[in-house]
Amino acid sequence: MVTGSVLGLRLNQPSRPGVSPYMLLSSPVRPSLPARLLVPGALVTLAAAMALLVVLHVDRRLAPLDPVSSMLSDYALSPGRWMWDAALLLTSTGSALLLVALYRRGLLANPALVAAKALWCVSLLAVAVFAKDPQGGAITATGKIHLYASAVTCLSLPIVGWSLGRRHRDDPRWRRFATWSRRLALAAIPFYLPFIVPFAVNVVLGGHLPTVATGLVERLMMVLEIALLAVLGHWAHRAMRAGGQLRAA
Repeated sequence: MVTGSVLGLRLNQPSRPGVSPYMLLSSPVRPSLPARLLVPGALVTLAAAMALLVVLHVDRRLAPLDPVSSMLSDYALSPGRWMWDAALLLTSTGSALLLVALYRRGLLANPALVAAKALWCVSLLAVAVFAKDPQGGAITATGKIHLYASAVTCLSLPIVGWSLGRRHRDDPRWRRFATWSRRLALAAIPFYLPFIVPFAVNVVLGGHLPTVATGLVERLMMVLEIALLAVLGHWAHRAMRAGGQLRAA
């Protein structure tokens, strides 16, 4: 019989040959190095993507576009296309790393939310791979794929932000993150309507409702998406620091 205490844990267990009483103690699970690098890697990747977008907006040689009237996808038709494609690729990669980090901490546990976040990552890649049709040009299959991918991109991230915030709104640990996640997701909706409504009318009814092609509206939408990603990144960072049981990789 082994009696006594070890680190405040009372031991009163029958001893068995070859079994140390210290084996009865549970030790905290330390995340592996790749797990610890998920959130920093995501934040660095997203920051690099934002830097490329800033350069595209200020360097008129790379993208001689009017940010008030030109759509974001017009950067794919400019000399700085490689920077636009790289920004989308980095954003997709950083978002995927955040997805894994949030899932491993149990914050993004709903399969539907995981699928929506994955859809956001994939649709960003599709926007980069399939360029838009030039304004006034013929409608191509590539342009249609780009259009559908853009529509998915517009909706998927706000759905994730709002649902994630609603799921954790009563958790005292995450209430502040959940509040901002819901606010940013809801604030983004009005900026999608000038694009989604004409798109839906043209597809469903076969009409020719003109799209309000204001680059300023789309850029405000982009700012809200970036802010939402920043909130999710900070949330994931705090969750990783808080510790706890990780999900199996």
